[in-house]
Amino acid sequence: MRTMITAFALCVSMLMYSCEEENSIEPVNNDVDHQPEELVLVPKTLATINLANGNVITFRSEADGIVYDESGSGEMQDELAGVSMLERFLSLTEENLAVPEDFIAIEEDERLIALALKRGVTSQHETAIFAKVKGTDTGKLMASAWCSGQDFYDTDAYGQFYRTFHNYPWGGANVTVYSSWKSGADKCKTVNLYLVNCSGSNTLSADTWYKNAFGNYKRQDVINVGPGGSKFWSKTYTTKRYRRVFVSGFGSGRFGGTVVFKNY
Repeated sequence: MRTMITAFALCVSMLMYSCEEENSIEPVNNDVDHQPEELVLVPKTLATINLANGNVITFRSEADGIVYDESGSGEMQDELAGVSMLERFLSLTEENLAVPEDFIAIEEDERLIALALKRGVTSQHETAIFAKVKGTDTGKLMASAWCSGQDFYDTDAYGQFYRTFHNYPWGGANVTVYSSWKSGADKCKTVNLYLVNCSGSNTLSADTWYKNAFGNYKRQDVINVGPGGSKFWSKTYTTKRYRRVFVSGFGSGRFGGTVVFKNY
């Protein structure tokens, strides 16, 4: 009988220790969205394109999407704002130039894919390319227009949601914009940022964020614009997620431009 009692006490003791040990383990927070990535890209520069107005466009693959980065003091390529990464590359380059394969990998329009395949494909263009000559260049960002007044307003139309700023203080109220503000939609794949830094001495900084599986927003991209500069930055991600953008800067300053969420 004493042996049975001893054995029972030992089992209870072991069970209690096991429970205490399990309860003492902190849950692992992997900060991973349970939504699987449809595609993982190899980070690299796909192409660098020099424009006639002195601006430079860089197409860059990152693990979670493709970035379009146009910087300079000249007017930005407004006509490219509403089209895909592949269509941008096709419209900027001569028809005999091979297309980096990552553009095709994220493209959804079969017609554009067919046009790209006629050119042939390559991994990347390692030397800079001059944009093909066009009759006129339209512009989106002109400091004289965007750095006057002081206001902001929202637009929910044409399959996208965006907030427009004029000479607005960065880092304060109203400079955080959410993809979920679009009526009837929440997650998107593309973020377009048109930014003019109205400060002549401080650097503007914009952050993109995505919501993970735990409902927390995690910072994903950081985009800087130097004093007096302007930038058209765009990224098409491999998956749709809840997204937000926060516009701030180093020190105080004002900015103009538009934060756009697309591809809902």
